[in-house]
Amino acid sequence: MIVLALEASTSSAKAMLFDSKVGVIDTIQERYDPEIDDNQGKTDTDGVLQAVCRLGKKIAAGKPIEAIAICSTWHSLAVCDQSMNPLTVTYSWNFPGTASYCRKMREDAELTRELYCRTGCIPYPTFPRHVLSFLRDHGIDLSDKRFVTQGGYIFHKLTGEFCESRSTHCGTGFLNLHTLDYDPFTLDYFDVKPEQLGRLVNYQHTAPLNRQGAELLGLPEGTPVVPAHPDGALNQVGNYAIREGIMTLSVGTSAALRMMTENPILPEDHSLWCYGGAKGLISGATIPSAGNCINWFFDQFTGGQFDYADFEDPIDSKLTYPTFLPFLFGERCPSLREDRLAGLVNIAPNHTLKHMYTAVQMGILFNLYQCYQILCEQSGEPKEIILSGGITNSARWTQMLADIWMRPLLVSENPNASLLGATALALNAVGELPGIDQFDYEYKNARKIYPNPGMKPFYEIHYEDYLYYYNLE
Repeated sequence: MIVLALEASTSSAKAMLFDSKVGVIDTIQERYDPEIDDNQGKTDTDGVLQAVCRLGKKIAAGKPIEAIAICSTWHSLAVCDQSMNPLTVTYSWNFPGTASYCRKMREDAELTRELYCRTGCIPYPTFPRHVLSFLRDHGIDLSDKRFVTQGGYIFHKLTGEFCESRSTHCGTGFLNLHTLDYDPFTLDYFDVKPEQLGRLVNYQHTAPLNRQGAELLGLPEGTPVVPAHPDGALNQVGNYAIREGIMTLSVGTSAALRMMTENPILPEDHSLWCYGGAKGLISGATIPSAGNCINWFFDQFTGGQFDYADFEDPIDSKLTYPTFLPFLFGERCPSLREDRLAGLVNIAPNHTLKHMYTAVQMGILFNLYQCYQILCEQSGEPKEIILSGGITNSARWTQMLADIWMRPLLVSENPNASLLGATALALNAVGELPGIDQFDYEYKNARKIYPNPGMKPFYEIHYEDYLYYYNLE
């Protein structure tokens, strides 16, 4: 059978066709137009729907699609009227407007701990529940409105059902981590009634494609649609990582470490998050500055004169490189400082543009390595680490990560593990796959890279430099 998987990511629309007999048939991706994405954590809610469906219609034309699955980001929220017409943009994890509200909330240690222990989500701009406080302060009456995630909005327009997956709503900060239902304490604090939010369902729920959805995608009415699930949770599924002791490491626009856990992991210092996945619980850490730092460097310093390939030179292990603190978009983990700024320091006269680029790459990975060490302290060393995302396009950056971790890595060759995870949900929902934990398509095709022991002293010295400058503030 052929599945159409649709994704509304932070900055682009994606679509994939997957044949259960042969694997991935085709994939297509387009960045959102500036009219849709303001690059400040706000996107046009209906514009994203149209962009995703346009790609889906294009890639599925003439194909016998038997199921549709939706992937979206883990952190998004829009306000709609009672007819589900958007009244605001969709606010995402990188919207900065709620930072002051979150800092104020964190001054109350008891409230902070209560919210964290209930939802796995610290008061922090990543979690779009805080957008409601921002909107009320800007004079918007929310008493008779509905609140929907971007994925939930797409599912509603395709099927007519106002449903949200439990995993998706873990990312908004409204769900109780222990019951996987809306948390009464949190709803009360943010003055939200349960009926203002979508009905919670799991990945085995489907709804038929309605007339509007059929027109948007050019597919027959009645085609089963699986509710939207978040990219992070689907990354686990697509990488065959919903097994004990398997860690995924995704480095794209932002970056995240994730590992399945039997019980919620909630450190006293709030350095990790914990959400419900498509199946089971996921503990992890996130950094908002990763590939976007790479893009920033090229945009600001190369003047369009170089390509990424021009900076793939071998690393000189005898040289001391500059130190980069990768906080262009604030710090999420481990220290929850959304107002922290980036820094490029320890620069010597012999350092070139390429040396500074290497420092940017190292700084991103060092921030991730901090989080990795904390996660290992809490849940133990992983048996395997599966790497995915844009980092895999750079052989040098991928090797750098293996050398810093001093661990072998399984490298996912398909950059769209989240779309593969959505495909697994669809295959399971229509009875083609017995369980989503049996979807090993990408795992079977992964290649392994090994660390170079000779680089260990080099990275240890540079990591010490990173920690020195990190701890100065």
